[in-house]
Amino acid sequence: MESLFVKILLISAFFAQTCHCRPSSPAIDDRDAVGNHPFDLLIFTQRWPITACYEWREHNKDHICGLPSPNIVWTIHGIWPTKINTIGPAFCNKSAIFDVSQLSSIESQLEEHWLNVEKNKPTDSLWEHEWLKHGTCAAETIEQLNTELKYFGQGLSWLEKYSVGSGFAAGGNIQPGLNYSLATLNKALYSFYGKDLAIECYHDSKTHLQILNEIRICFNKQLELTDCDGIVGLERQATRGGAGTIISNCNAAKPILYPDTVPKEYEMENNDVEPKAAYYSVVYEVSQSSNGQQGEESQVADEFVEVILV
Repeated sequence: MESLFVKILLISAFFAQTCHCRPSSPAIDDRDAVGNHPFDLLIFTQRWPITACYEWREHNKDHICGLPSPNIVWTIHGIWPTKINTIGPAFCNKSAIFDVSQLSSIESQLEEHWLNVEKNKPTDSLWEHEWLKHGTCAAETIEQLNTELKYFGQGLSWLEKYSVGSGFAAGGNIQPGLNYSLATLNKALYSFYGKDLAIECYHDSKTHLQILNEIRICFNKQLELTDCDGIVGLERQATRGGAGTIISNCNAAKPILYPDTVPKEYEMENNDVEPKAAYYSVVYEVSQSSNGQQGEESQVADEFVEVILV
């Protein structure tokens, strides 16, 4: 009996050494533990620094803003690897450090185009945060982004080619200093990029205004433009007229302020729902009937036909 047991052990050991069977897939937590953090998209996020400044100051009146010169240019927030319908991954390399000296050749460009609006903090604090939280995840999978210099250099290259300011100018002459409908902004962006982008608004709880804050442009792992479907926290809103699908947290029924200066705070009295004055006039489009005659003025937001949550 003992001899039979020994033979079974020997046969089992031999099988284990020679078998080329595919092991079972590890759990997600196990994959993360060995440094494999899957994602689907790279979200290239540009921010409107005037709105970022306003939001920063609203959090604390002692906060000081650092704005670009001129201040009416779009700047970079980050490049964020993202899994569809999920937030993250993030902080993929817990042992990574940020070395600003690796960026010496492009540091002056970063100070201009990837600047830290939150002036109370060190200049490179935004870069450090973006690299450790997002860059380390991109570096695991994409060779073109696997160093600090490549990651931040790619952001500068994308800004030069895909600046939101250029998109607004070419796609619909959208200019700071006015209110626009969500449909108008999306139409201009879709016309320029040919893809569904994400439009993010800052909602001011005091004035009840919504202010244009960020535009998110998506790329696949081959660094090609792609639609921004499946971004968590934003809604997909279908439109007519071949203008793509709107992806946004903005209220389509209300105008969106595209400010050219940091908005001033309004005093609220008697629990007013709306501010005592409007910042700027609202932009309208003139609709046309089937016979070519101009109809009454109507906000472009009327184009919305359905909302689909993702």
